[in-house]
Amino acid sequence: MEKVDIIFEKVNKELPEKKGSIVAIEPESGDYFVGGNIMECLEKARMKHPDKLFHFKRIGSDVVYFVGAHDDTINKRLF
Repeated sequence: MEKVDIIFEKVNKELPEKKGSIVAIEPESGDYFVGGNIMECLEKARMKHPDKLFHFKRIGSDVVYFVGAHDDTINKRLF
């Protein structure tokens, strides 16, 4: 398991009330920054770590953004 994933698991457990928020994780320091969108997180993160790269995740989800459509009736028709 990568360090980012370990930090993200911790954030998910500590901040369930922030479900749906975005988190920027700086893996070397373990610092993380929570916001309503990627840009908000990035601004906060760059104030503390201007030259670092960040991983973005969504609290309470496996994906940051979902692209596509979801229709349960498609599954019912296909299977």
